[in-house]
Amino acid sequence: MKRCDHCHVDVAGDRKFCPLCQNQLTESGGETREAFPYIPTIYRQYNLFFRILIMISIVAGVTCVTINLLVPNSGWWSAFVVGGIVCLWLSLAIGVRKRKNIPKNMMYQVVVLSLLGVAWDLLTGWRGWSLDYLVPIVCMCAMLTFTILYRVLHLKRSDVMIYLVIDAVFGILPVVFFFTGLLHVPYPSLICAASSVISLSALLLFEGDSLAAELKRRLHI
Repeated sequence: MKRCDHCHVDVAGDRKFCPLCQNQLTESGGETREAFPYIPTIYRQYNLFFRILIMISIVAGVTCVTINLLVPNSGWWSAFVVGGIVCLWLSLAIGVRKRKNIPKNMMYQVVVLSLLGVAWDLLTGWRGWSLDYLVPIVCMCAMLTFTILYRVLHLKRSDVMIYLVIDAVFGILPVVFFFTGLLHVPYPSLICAASSVISLSALLLFEGDSLAAELKRRLHI
């Protein structure tokens, strides 16, 4: 225990200065236990989970780059995979920091990243990579990030469901690009659309009543 001779108060813990007047504390004997409980951060609480996720990301990125180098004349598709992994981690980082309304924040990220990618593609001569790779990868990363954050941060289910539905609808949109002939590489868009349909179907089948009730509440029906 320490004491402030100016304020005449005892201060627990290992502080060197008084929290009231900032004068130096003097030893007064007694218990020195910290007055405030230790609260671990989200990174400390789920340290092992994040380590495993980092390892999976590294393995996926390195594997794709290695395969890309071993297969000549296949284009630099691995760069887009690595970019998708980076987007996933950026989304996770922002989501953890802005966890007061993570779903809305993530939805904004999907829209902004997609629009920026399309604009950059247009400004660099339009090669179509934004529609071929970026938009479907961003949508899939957002759906995966929603699921991870929902489990890790114990988010409110009703909030997550609404934004997951919106993201799933966005994920189906690349099919429009496929049928209009705008895609040069259709595989990412088709995989994204299939994932979105499966995700949306699972929500409707297992959370349909909760989703309908939440939509009625939000739309004041």
